[in-house]
This record gives sequence, structure tokens and C-alpha cells, in this order.
Amino acid sequence: MSALPPDIASGFLSDPADLSKLSLIDAEKVSALVAQLNAQTKQTQSGRKRIVVIGTGGTLSMKEENGIRTPDLNFTEIFDLIDPSLQKRFAIYGLDAFKIDSAQMDYRHVQDLAISMYHIWTSAQVDIAGFLVLHGTDTLAYSGASMSLIMGQGLPFSIAYTAAQQPIQAPINDARRNIRNAIYTLESLHDSDMAEVVSVMGSKAYLSSSAIKIHDLSSDALSAPLHPPITDFTMLDYPVKLAPFLNPRRRNVPFSPTIWQGAHGHTLIVRSRLGLPPAMIARQVEDPIIRAIILYSYGAGTVYNGIIDAVMDGAQSKGLPVFIVSPVNTHYKVVYQSAKDLIARGATPLYMTLPAALAKMEIALRLHTDDCTAIARFMSTNYVGEVPPHA
Repeated sequence: MSALPPDIASGFLSDPADLSKLSLIDAEKVSALVAQLNAQTKQTQSGRKRIVVIGTGGTLSMKEENGIRTPDLNFTEIFDLIDPSLQKRFAIYGLDAFKIDSAQMDYRHVQDLAISMYHIWTSAQVDIAGFLVLHGTDTLAYSGASMSLIMGQGLPFSIAYTAAQQPIQAPINDARRNIRNAIYTLESLHDSDMAEVVSVMGSKAYLSSSAIKIHDLSSDALSAPLHPPITDFTMLDYPVKLAPFLNPRRRNVPFSPTIWQGAHGHTLIVRSRLGLPPAMIARQVEDPIIRAIILYSYGAGTVYNGIIDAVMDGAQSKGLPVFIVSPVNTHYKVVYQSAKDLIARGATPLYMTLPAALAKMEIALRLHTDDCTAIARFMSTNYVGEVPPHA
């Protein structure tokens, strides 16, 4: 196998709180927010729980001119438009991290968010009930799953991701409701001594390690094909009623985020489709940047035989691990010959979403580099809820 790409060889950040490692967020803004938090006293909070809100742009913050939407509002302007009762019940602190369309995000944005939240949490001398990330819908599933896996099993606080299908400035929008529901979900998780990364949109909230985008227009833009929701807002419960499968946070597990460096991943996704040329895939497998392959099957692990040969021959030549992810809600059952052939040739089926698999792979490649057996074992083992409990 070729030499490791530098960003894999560098492993993880030794100090996740090191603001000098920020590449896109202004470190001075993060330090100023910590100073603002630490300047507050119990008296000035009047019993309100503290929520840190991080703005990244997305449709929620956009304006529309000549039919084109672009990010517009900052944190203060957004919260001037929400339900006033929220600011009476919560002490809300804001950080404007980015102002972009989420389709333009890469792993650097997630890494910077992780560094910033870790720094704020470890530097603040006051209790924080949770972090709310205002995001765009296009990459919310990828960003949320990545954050969940980066923060790991010892996460001591909750993070809620939310977005909107219509800007908060639109006459009819879902932004206000989503922000409100996300904050109340953070409150309930905090009061239940739970620590999760969750995604909140429309009528439900899900573990971020399980969520995918399913709609461009509906306010119920997210779903979790393999997991139940963690709450259903249509029940109008207050406090927000959380699913019984959630557990208290793991106080005995060290909080040690695995923040890697590098804007891009090292996994080749081969989505099985009619007419996909095996020769093209074979050339892609040869690219030295590729260190793992995910076959995104038709369903039940079925893949065109020519693609199987192109992938497995190239992977075995380079010593790459190969995995299979299904796009549908199903256990991986070997009921078709192509699925049987894939496993026989060394591919490992994964029971998780594609966004979770891609983020987890970046961690696995840095933990185990060229050890395909160890990578497969790590990828198949539940880490932060990405593998459903009934799998």
C-alpha cells in the first residue's frame, strides 16, 4: 500500500481545546464568548439555564433576492425573531462561526465546531445546559453524525443540530419552531443527566448518528431509517419526553474527542446503479488518496457483479477494507448471490447510515491505519448509537 496521506498519519489533535488549530472560526470570538460566560453570576441569570448557540448559516438564516437565497442574518438577528419567551426562560449566548450555504461545508467546519465547543466547555466556569448548532439541511446529517463520532462516548453535554426549510424571515417558516423545540430538547437532556448529539427538525428529533435528509420541502426533512426518534413533538409534552432507550451520560468514560485534521475523507463511495462502468470504478480504486471503499448497494447488499470484481480486485491489490451499506431499512440478510459473493470475498456489511459510516471511517483509519481486520471490527461495533439497538 502507498504511504499514508499526511492528514491520516497525523492522527488526532493532542489538545482538542487548542484554538490555534482553528482554520475557519475566529479564535478571538470563541475566547470572547468564554469571557462573557464567566462574567455572569447566578444572580444575573435569574435561574435561567445557559444555552450556547452557534450559527453556521444555512437556509434558516438566508434572505432571498431575485429568486436566489444567500446567508444573511447573524445570531443576534435570528434570535430577535424567535419566541420572546425563550429568552425569558434561558440565558442564550451566541457565536457566529460561519455564514455559508451548508452544501459548501467540509470536514474542517465540523472540526472547528468541535474544537470550539470543547474549548468553551472546558474553559467555562459556569454550567452550560447544552449547545445548539444552527445549520443547513443539505449537510446536517453528515455534520451531525461526524460530531457525534468525534465527541465520542464520554461526551458530558448535549449538542442539538437544527435547520429550516424556509428562512426565519419568511412569512411562513419552520425555523422558529425548530429552534424552540431544539432548546427544549437540550433542557430535557440536561435535566435527565443525558449527553447526546441530536438533530431536531419538524415533528421529531433523532440521534444525529442515525439521521438522514429525506425531503427538500417538508418541515419533516429528516428521518432515521434504522432508529426510532428520541422524541415526538406532536405529543406536546413539557418537559420534552425522551425515548426510554436513551441512557444517562457515561461519567466513568473520559471525555476525549477524536478530532482529526483534513478537509476531505479517504473513502470511495461506489453507489450501485444501472450502467455504472466497472473500468471507471477500477481506476478510482487505484487513486492513492483512497484508503477504504463503501459499496452503497441497491438494497440487501446486492451489487452488479462487474462492480464487485472491479472493487474487490483493486481493494485486495491495495490492501483496502471494503464495506457494504444498504440504503433501505433492513437487516443485512444474505438472500442474494451477489451479497453472498461480496462477503465471501472479504467485504463487511455495516448496519448504519452512510453519513455515520463515512465519519466513523475517518476515525478508524487513524486508529488502525492499514489493519483491515481491526478497521472492520471497529466499524462493526456500536460506538455512539450509530448501530441500532435491535441490530
